[in-house]
Amino acid sequence: MKKFVLYAIALICISRAASVVSQAQTVGLKVNVPFNFNIEEKVLPAGQYLILAPQGGTLRIKGPDGTAALAMTNPVSGTRPEGVGGLSFRCYGHRCFLFQFWSARTETGQQVSKCRLEKELAGEKQQLALITLRGSQ
Repeated sequence: MKKFVLYAIALICISRAASVVSQAQTVGLKVNVPFNFNIEEKVLPAGQYLILAPQGGTLRIKGPDGTAALAMTNPVSGTRPEGVGGLSFRCYGHRCFLFQFWSARTETGQQVSKCRLEKELAGEKQQLALITLRGSQ
């Protein structure tokens, strides 16, 4: 029993240390988004955003006045924006949806899946525009 308790304590200490190290390595990208946009069904206002690189497939977005959102992502390859990275949006009329996140530190990006609303708009054959914004550190 005593060995089990010591083993459990050691395991907890190791997992906390790994958590601290992974948080210290979080990559952030600042982007000024000049238009309202959607992350899934949530509409976020135009403004300065801090995009934190995915951990476990979850992209964290922090914006003006405490605005925040989470987006589930999948790795994607392709042409990474030059510089420190950037965000890409798919826009249908006046509605824009976060599409991809690219960091300067990786060769692959992260892609956000289409939500129900975006699928509806895409199904209505509305004009699609792709917008890419460069970030800053």
